[in-house]
Amino acid sequence: MLVRLSEIPPGGSHIEMRSVKGFDGMSEVVAMPESLHVTGMLKRKGENKAELQGRLAVILQLDCDRCLALYELKVDTALQLLFEYETDASWRLRDLEGKITAVDTIILDEPVIDLNEAVRQQLFLMVPMKKLCSEECKGICAWCGGNRNQVLCKCDREHSKSPFAILTHIKK
Repeated sequence: MLVRLSEIPPGGSHIEMRSVKGFDGMSEVVAMPESLHVTGMLKRKGENKAELQGRLAVILQLDCDRCLALYELKVDTALQLLFEYETDASWRLRDLEGKITAVDTIILDEPVIDLNEAVRQQLFLMVPMKKLCSEECKGICAWCGGNRNQVLCKCDREHSKSPFAILTHIKK
């Protein structure tokens, strides 16, 4: 969904999205298409600036990093994005004043906001660094490869003797 800055009405524009194109770039993350819901208000904040405030809700399907099982992560969060179109004059003024652009401001190449791309980037940022189905996840067995959350294997007892156990005799 492309929105020109000049086409945003003075009172703002209500935004509602149910799908995002291009989120399938990461094979280990799948957004449930029927679960995505973005609502918000897009308002102008000057001639070359705009702000999107709203909510983003989605259910992500992720692979657990410990046990490799597929699990769902429900995300419902506030959304606040600032957009700014940089003109030559604003670049020169920024250089003279020495101002640094705010980290949360999205700089536009042209006075058009690509809401699909902005929401897609926010979805990528919501994926946790360490994807765990639960904090108590036991992972997979190093010997038999079974999911230790589902199967109580006896591999730990059989292979509990460390290959370095013989070194304890040398120490004595």
